[in-house]
Amino acid sequence: MVAYWFRNTYPYQITYEKTDWVRIEAYGQKTGLPNVMHVMNTERPEQYRGVTYLAPIIEPLLQIKRYTEAEIMAAVVQAFFSVFIKSEAPTGVDGMPFNEVGDGQEADDQVSYDPNEYEMGSGNVNVMNPGESVELVETKRPNNGFEPFFKAMCKQIGAALEIPAELLIKEFTASYSASRAALLEAWKAFKMYRNWFASSFCKPVYEIWLSEAIARGRVNAPGFFSDPLVREAWLGSEWIGPSQGQLDPVKEVNAEILSIQNGLTTHEAAAAKINGSDWDTNIDQLEMEFRKIDELEDRLSKLTMMEEEDDKEDDSDSDEEL
Repeated sequence: MVAYWFRNTYPYQITYEKTDWVRIEAYGQKTGLPNVMHVMNTERPEQYRGVTYLAPIIEPLLQIKRYTEAEIMAAVVQAFFSVFIKSEAPTGVDGMPFNEVGDGQEADDQVSYDPNEYEMGSGNVNVMNPGESVELVETKRPNNGFEPFFKAMCKQIGAALEIPAELLIKEFTASYSASRAALLEAWKAFKMYRNWFASSFCKPVYEIWLSEAIARGRVNAPGFFSDPLVREAWLGSEWIGPSQGQLDPVKEVNAEILSIQNGLTTHEAAAAKINGSDWDTNIDQLEMEFRKIDELEDRLSKLTMMEEEDDKEDDSDSDEEL
């Protein structure tokens, strides 16, 4: 990559502003550091435009949104079905005094007697003219098939995003083993994207920051600009990120303890995996806490000894008086 071209307007934007292009070199001539951080997930060589993470499922998401809104509206309409009374009695002004639930309503609140107009509303009672009848369509709302269909679509969306359906909708109703398997499969993809983002964004930004700090004399790093191997040593970093989370902390902590005892992992890696903490910091904090606990126990033991001595002196004084 040699350079990037930036424009001051968006494509297909309706504006009177003239579109201007600015050329920015990809790397600085003096420093050799990147001027532009273009973070994208490339799937083929010479791909210069990224594809959004949600691109494969944008259309299904839109259709699910429409379907959900349609089901909600259908249920609301069914809840608004009114009661229609077919009567041979005269209706209108000279007939029944009102045509809805309640009495003493304003004229604007009365149901219209227009033969081409029918009204519905929650709790309404509509009196019909002679010869009229109403047949209600059985809509069967809420639809019993909505939830299975919605979950089936979530499985397809999760497969496209490499996220299990249980984690996508946060519904862990299966067994512990099944829920843990879903969480582990999801974290395989999460770790892959985390490593990709760390190598594509975090480490280059750290390199730019450290290079500027060393060049300005704020950080002393001998050999950083003269020896490439020393430079890589100074730039060595590890990006941990949030921890995975636990379904059963007792089982998972015991598994980490067994892994440490058998040399399969380290204390530092286990601390980062369990709760994202730093093992060295934990040890320093525990050392300070244990020291305070020992000091507190020493003070308590001294107070106890002093109280016992006072009790002995009181007993001896009482014996002398006797």
